[in-house]
Amino acid sequence: MIGNIKKTTEILNKYGLSVKKSFGQNFLIDENILRKIVNVSKITKEDGVIEIGPGIGALTEHLLKNAKKVLAYEIDTRMIEVLETELKDYDNLKIINEDVLKIDQVYDENYFKECKRVVIVSNLPYYITTPIISKLLLNEPKIEEMYLMVQKEVGLRLSGKPKTKDYNALSVFMAYLSECRVEFDVSRNCFLPAPNVNSVVISIKRIEREITVNNESHFLKFIQNIFIQRRKTFVNNLSKAYKIDKEKVMDILRRNGYKESLRSEELSLEEIYKLYKEIFTSPYN
Repeated sequence: MIGNIKKTTEILNKYGLSVKKSFGQNFLIDENILRKIVNVSKITKEDGVIEIGPGIGALTEHLLKNAKKVLAYEIDTRMIEVLETELKDYDNLKIINEDVLKIDQVYDENYFKECKRVVIVSNLPYYITTPIISKLLLNEPKIEEMYLMVQKEVGLRLSGKPKTKDYNALSVFMAYLSECRVEFDVSRNCFLPAPNVNSVVISIKRIEREITVNNESHFLKFIQNIFIQRRKTFVNNLSKAYKIDKEKVMDILRRNGYKESLRSEELSLEEIYKLYKEIFTSPYN
């Protein structure tokens, strides 16, 4: 198996590879963590898996053993030869040398036509975690579940709850589109080279939206704006972003039982949406 320090070092030396910081490369070298990722995703031989950033194939190898088909997107051309050579014995792997942020769709309907479900399982490059998750949630409706290794700080923000230090605009965005939770912690010592931060594996499951807006982009921008400066009040952030009279906003807050000193991190998704509807008129809400 690839996912240990001896085999990883052997492969890096064999192909003359060095780590590219520009691609956020840190290779998993802990077989126990690799098994836990597969276990938490509940992959079966009826499932298809999309992996983003397979690197030298440590997680890929485990996915191939457990899934019906694996589609791997790798941006680093140097890794393509490694994957094709080291995983040549598997006939259920398709490798695409592309940047997922630059293609229209990662889901391949024809490739996965025999699969019961398709999930994403990846050790994501940390520098593009948020853009990738946003793209997948907004543009890939056929993918309903994701199991991702991310930087711990980011994972806590993605799954953040109201009135906690981790809760921010990203937390609200995730709550609007999905159910996100931290599954388990991963020490920095499980990687080669060891990154400066610890990691977590998170699960993201698409949900039936309880909130429907006519102009989704306007609502998502509203969420960003009310969190733009965390230390400022809801009123101040809102009035600055939209040039709305503060007295009008404070009146809406009072009518809904809030203090004028309200901060956005105190509000749940549902509460944010209710205030959004009151503040803006059609066609936005």
